[in-house]
Amino acid sequence: METESVYDLIREKIVRNDIRPGSKVNIDALVRELGVSQTPVREALHHLEGDGLVERVRGRGYSTTALLDATEFRHMFEVRMLLEPWSARVLSSDRMTNPGEDLVSLVDDFRASGNVSRTHLAMHDELFHKTLQRATGNSFLFTAFESLHAQLHLFRLYGDDIEGSDTLGEHFGVTLDEHRAIGEAIAQCDPNRAEELMRMHLTNSLKRFAPQMSDLSVDAAAVAAVPTGRIRPSR
Repeated sequence: METESVYDLIREKIVRNDIRPGSKVNIDALVRELGVSQTPVREALHHLEGDGLVERVRGRGYSTTALLDATEFRHMFEVRMLLEPWSARVLSSDRMTNPGEDLVSLVDDFRASGNVSRTHLAMHDELFHKTLQRATGNSFLFTAFESLHAQLHLFRLYGDDIEGSDTLGEHFGVTLDEHRAIGEAIAQCDPNRAEELMRMHLTNSLKRFAPQMSDLSVDAAAVAAVPTGRIRPSR
């Protein structure tokens, strides 16, 4: 089994919380379960450390990182509000080179695949937003966005709900509809609509995930009203 496959399998275990947040990663157990040597497992963990999903403590080995706290959750959406609406607007400026049709195809292909698990939705969400950011051609922006690892951290918030709760199930159709609308607006070279749809999508995403943060109450209307993307928790 190649290191990339081992990486995918371990990452899925972490996103699904099969390996609990903040717990020690048992390398020997993974070796036995996956039927590989320690080398690909350790290489995969090295990559996962870059994803912010595990951390290495000297003398103790690897442990999974803790879930986002309320402040980190808010800060992540602040950064996304600054980056992504701007990117959607910029990409709408050139009908010949913008990725709108590719983004629409990503949505349609995923919908047709019939994949309905939380892990699959996280992978689609990550691919959609990374494709959009990469298309700007701005390496600094893409690096900043990629460093957030937003989808990986968000979907970990669902705890033991491995295949997605009824609430998450409702997210599927809405999320895909929002993604498709953004892609269509970009393809149609409508910068105002593309920017607004991305801002609405992020605001709606914030509302969908906020209930998982037991100590965070978010005023989504305040989020949408602030052009800078400043997210204000309700008092």
